[in-house]
Amino acid sequence: MSAGTAEAGVQPRRIGIIKLSALGDVAKTVQTVRAIRRVHPAAAIAWCIRPVWSGLIEGNPDVDRIIPVPRSLRGLIHGMRALRAFRPDTILDMQGLATSGLLAAASGAPNRYTWQSARELSGLLTGNPIVPGPRDINVAECNFGFARIMGATELPTDPPPYLTIGNPAAAAMRDVLEGLPRPVLAMHIGASEPNKRWPVERWAELASYLVGQGYGVIVLGGGSDRQAAEVVCRCQGAGPSQVNPLMMAGRTTLKELAALVADCDLFVGCDSGATHVAALVGARVVCLMGATLPVHSGPFGPQHRILYLGLTCSPCYRRPTCEGRFDCMTGITVDSVIAACREMLCARGAPGT
Repeated sequence: MSAGTAEAGVQPRRIGIIKLSALGDVAKTVQTVRAIRRVHPAAAIAWCIRPVWSGLIEGNPDVDRIIPVPRSLRGLIHGMRALRAFRPDTILDMQGLATSGLLAAASGAPNRYTWQSARELSGLLTGNPIVPGPRDINVAECNFGFARIMGATELPTDPPPYLTIGNPAAAAMRDVLEGLPRPVLAMHIGASEPNKRWPVERWAELASYLVGQGYGVIVLGGGSDRQAAEVVCRCQGAGPSQVNPLMMAGRTTLKELAALVADCDLFVGCDSGATHVAALVGARVVCLMGATLPVHSGPFGPQHRILYLGLTCSPCYRRPTCEGRFDCMTGITVDSVIAACREMLCARGAPGT
């Protein structure tokens, strides 16, 4: 198969998607798979993914089979066998690492594609490298290169219905929001790397201001963020209709997270998986970034606001040179985040602004 598949009239019948992790990358792949489904409605599509992130794609009508690949040798062998049993004729390795390359090679698919920049020898295992998008476009658009190979011409931008109006967790999350004043802001305080995090005391100061203005505040994060989230929730606001922040860190499934942030008036977070889930479901996002490049790694879509200082050492990715100061994040002031939040809320015409 080549980039001219659609024109040649060759139709893939069984497509294997390999995007194992992490959450943000999975979120930025959902629309690419959706685009593939639109041009190949009769094809069977399987998605290889880490079990910890599979909740985000459960119930996705564009995916016929989810193949969990745990992070272990036994898990890899299980994934290889399951993918081969699926009998794909086309593999799209969007991970580009050794594990995904082994999965692709073991699949038996005659047509296998991966990134030109694939690492850990995965390109040799997969074959047929494609040219990834340049660093000056978003990862979501880079991923769409795989859909183009399959004949797609347009990347969907509307939120996937299975995560919003069709999300079984939506009703329960509306109940969670019921007692909070509007506008409601969701603050996700976590991130995978220390150089992507904003200091906890800044989050607490931001929460104090928002509560003092009479806004509803939800504090989100992973299980490891609970202690920090509790500190943020103990903030003291001052205002006529003060309602304490709602502590939800570590208390939501991925589907619940998607439903919750979709119904909030604004989402504030760093470069984390939750931020990209929020963008996927149509939330307006204020994103604090420093260690990664906003145009490439930021939330996808024009409706977001990114705060980025653009220091000479940025982006450093996983190799910071600041000896743990993380100037790119600590330099983002609470006042600048407040201003961005107010601007976004006013632009939306949210109640109480």
